[in-house]
Amino acid sequence: MLTRNHRQEALCRAYVQAIAARCGMSSSVPSPDYGIDLTINDIEMRGQRRAESGYKLDVQAKSTTRADKASTAIRYDLDVRAYDTLRHPRPGCPRILVVLLLPAEESQWSTQTEDELILRHCAYWTTLKGMPATTNRRVLRVHIPRANVFSVAALQGMMKRIKEGEEL
Repeated sequence: MLTRNHRQEALCRAYVQAIAARCGMSSSVPSPDYGIDLTINDIEMRGQRRAESGYKLDVQAKSTTRADKASTAIRYDLDVRAYDTLRHPRPGCPRILVVLLLPAEESQWSTQTEDELILRHCAYWTTLKGMPATTNRRVLRVHIPRANVFSVAALQGMMKRIKEGEEL
């Protein structure tokens, strides 16, 4: 059986993939993983067929039952290696951190009936591009605006900005 942490991360990847699918975008998982958990690919019509447009978004997916949920931000302790990957000032394509918040009790993470599959709580996203280096050795607390819910509308907006050459 997967460890609890691996189960949490798998749920976050599934959450991101479900949002991408709802947007009509594909997702791929790099192998091996060097700090990017998923890449979301924009899909466009080329004549009579669909193809990847070349516009992409890299995602570092994390999950927690212990994030500090303040009124305006989620405070999450991110490991320094992931922070350094995400803060790169000139990545080949934009990178974001997605953090899925889950209930403390694992039995509450999801429920299923014939009519619905419910994954409790939600995920938030932020970009760390250009953030300063840290002297921390293990973890760094990052603040993710609560307004940044990782949703269909949010992902569509991010991809639109990427296509227009704008920063996230």
